[in-house]
Amino acid sequence: MDYNSVSKTEQEGISIEILLLYMQKILKKWWIIALSAVVLAISGFAAAKLMYVPQYSSQITFVASNRNSAIISSGQSGADLSASITLAENYKYIFTTSELCTKIANNCGFKDISAADIKSFIAVEAIENTTIVKLTVTTPNAELSKGIADAYMRFYEDAVNNAFPSTKLNMIDPPLQASAPNANNNVILYTLIGFFAGALLAVLVMIVAIIMKDAVLVSDDIRNKLGLKIIGNVTHVSVKNKKGEKSSILLTDRRSGFTFIESFKLIRTKLNHMLFRKGQKALVVTSTLENEGKTTTAINIALALAKSGKEVLLIDGDLRKPAVAKALSINAADDTGILGVVNGSKSLADSIKYSEKYNLYLLLSGKGIPDPSELLSTAQMDEIITAAKNEFDYVVIDTAPCGVVADASILAGFSDAIVMVIRQGCAPMRRIKRAMENLDNSGTEIIGCIYNDVKSDAVGHGIRSKYGYGYGYGYGNEKFNKHNS
Repeated sequence: MDYNSVSKTEQEGISIEILLLYMQKILKKWWIIALSAVVLAISGFAAAKLMYVPQYSSQITFVASNRNSAIISSGQSGADLSASITLAENYKYIFTTSELCTKIANNCGFKDISAADIKSFIAVEAIENTTIVKLTVTTPNAELSKGIADAYMRFYEDAVNNAFPSTKLNMIDPPLQASAPNANNNVILYTLIGFFAGALLAVLVMIVAIIMKDAVLVSDDIRNKLGLKIIGNVTHVSVKNKKGEKSSILLTDRRSGFTFIESFKLIRTKLNHMLFRKGQKALVVTSTLENEGKTTTAINIALALAKSGKEVLLIDGDLRKPAVAKALSINAADDTGILGVVNGSKSLADSIKYSEKYNLYLLLSGKGIPDPSELLSTAQMDEIITAAKNEFDYVVIDTAPCGVVADASILAGFSDAIVMVIRQGCAPMRRIKRAMENLDNSGTEIIGCIYNDVKSDAVGHGIRSKYGYGYGYGYGNEKFNKHNS
């Protein structure tokens, strides 16, 4: 089977898939968007308050009519009304002519007022579908606004008559001096602008961060950019116990979900084929960074192989942060694991446990050690893996992240094959490539990767369940001793 083949459906759907992944990542950080929106909304509100200069308005209301007709109680004819509406629109421009504005500036009763100032102070509005025209004068001074409005009262009629001799503009509502400043409408406007700008800014920053991170988002990234075979895809599974704490996800428990269990059965089939064909037994499972699911993957690979009737030894080779025992709910507080065998305090046979519950042989470490690189580089480590290969069908080794420390590369040098665990959207592509280069230096082949925690296809087909684990177990080294007899 060609693991690098890409289906037509996948190629066509890749853009939508990435879009959905972007949306999911953004929505997951909704609180950042909300916080940014609120902060900028408050900033907009504060800016509107601080920048606000009280404004005062005086308004004149006019009604336009055709001199050839009269407004009577029964109203104008349809033609006259239509003509008056058209004229009302034209008055908007008459009030802002330079000649009229200059007269207003010179006669408003205030010095240092120019025609340009007058144009900036006034607003002319023709009420839609009526003959009413409103002239509003707005300035920071109530008396100035009233003075300009009064000046318009004196000079507007000549300007209208000169422009439209056959029309008439009658004042129906004279201007009054404002007793209070206008409402500060900018408060609402700036607050809304700040809110939406903050939300948009947060979304844009998140998108840029995702692009700059350049993490694996779709399987094509693994095939085309990393050149790795995909041995299996493991969809997202969220597992919590009754206390809300994350629990181990094991294929031996049907509550892990059909999809999860079948994924590892398929991975087992592929690994069996790939390893058996080359006579390989010792498999290192690692990842670029922490929290990519390497330990869970290593355990479930071992469990899947054991369920097929193979005798499998699972080694906890992450001596810095051993996690296999905890994931299997096994008490390994007194186990020295690899450390005990290498320093000679225990034999390999005495150090290996057999779990009847999982039908699995285990070399566990109860406590982490600060700098295990020197320990792992010894000839005794090579002997441990060689002896294990002679006694078991498969040896699965969980290691520290290869993109963080050198432990995985060291153990890979004693092993037959490497499987990378790549979690969707986790490690940047450049970090994965650098980690692969480190593993290449071991001389051991990276046979492929497990694409883990996949949440694609319309925000994921992951199986979500809540339960806790409380397995008992029985163990001993009788079967291992049987191999030695």
